[in-house]
Amino acid sequence: MAGVTDIVFRGLIRKMDPGCMLATEMVSSRSLQQKPESRLMDLAPDENPIGIQLFGHEPEVMAEAAVLAQQRGADFVDINMGCPVPKITNGKDGAALMREPALAAEIVRSVRSAVSVPVTVKFRLGWDESHKNCIEFGERLEEAGACAVTVHGRTRQQRYAGVADWSLIGGVKRALGIPVFGNGDVFSPEDAERMLSSTGCDGVAVARGTLGNPWLIPRITSYIETGRLDDPPDVVDKLICAVQHALGLIKYKGVRVGTNESRRHMTHYTKGIPRSAPYRNRLTQIVCAREVVDILAELAYEAAGKEGRDRFLTSVEDYDFENSEHPGEGNSQGEGGFESPVDRVSVFPVAKPDNTVQEGGYAPTHDSCHQSC
Repeated sequence: MAGVTDIVFRGLIRKMDPGCMLATEMVSSRSLQQKPESRLMDLAPDENPIGIQLFGHEPEVMAEAAVLAQQRGADFVDINMGCPVPKITNGKDGAALMREPALAAEIVRSVRSAVSVPVTVKFRLGWDESHKNCIEFGERLEEAGACAVTVHGRTRQQRYAGVADWSLIGGVKRALGIPVFGNGDVFSPEDAERMLSSTGCDGVAVARGTLGNPWLIPRITSYIETGRLDDPPDVVDKLICAVQHALGLIKYKGVRVGTNESRRHMTHYTKGIPRSAPYRNRLTQIVCAREVVDILAELAYEAAGKEGRDRFLTSVEDYDFENSEHPGEGNSQGEGGFESPVDRVSVFPVAKPDNTVQEGGYAPTHDSCHQSC
């Protein structure tokens, strides 16, 4: 998921489910020729198992990109042949390759011969309702050397509309001898179990279901392995995860980029929380770490009273002390090419509430937002 599964988000999930398999955001193989150090391929020391996801339609260029991915520490190379976004498909990348199965197979062969790690591919049911070629497409990729595939249960034409057709995922599974992962409309542990049961697939790939909900993955793992349906986190725990996500982005990408990217995530984390709409509107305008903490602390008080707010603020202070050795590291050099230097600004610690704090608010350690951003 472009703009979502960066190293910060993956770190949150990895803490909750250390053994889950993750992949990076899509990385353009062509762009790597100009910027091989792309931070989209940044991996943490404890990321394994992790794949670097590439897209492109030129076999030799894709092979070169795969070599770079392996050098950066990828446990596998994942080729995206399923992205439905026009700016990707118009360039013959992503799901556009489903209209050219011979080229898609050539890409897999080229990448497979260039690296020693496994090569996997994600694709869709087909280009549109009249051209659902996922079974034949998967067979060609397996013959070309793909070690596993992930099938999203929609066509490119559907994008994310309608309901995913899991039956054709099952058809791909029955036709192929390599592992097949199902994807599409998995938003709960029960959804994952139903997909496994109805398709016979070897695993479930979760994407949009993790937006504002990274604990979905460990809950699925627990449900599949033990049959136990773990309770979702309470509101305060959701807000604690949200603020850690925002502060992590600010530390890694700098204040300007980090807060801009946090806005999207904060809206997902707060959806479904009673009386959260006014706070969510304010979160779309945040410009610094202090504002994130202020707004989420108010929402914690709204949802769980003084005890909830105090628990939230204590977690913020603990997080700050654990992560403030080199605040502001990162240069925001993402795929889009941010050229400005990182703001070397500390995320200031938040004072734990004391008896001087009035109900509904708390005393910040610094008296204005601009001092901390």
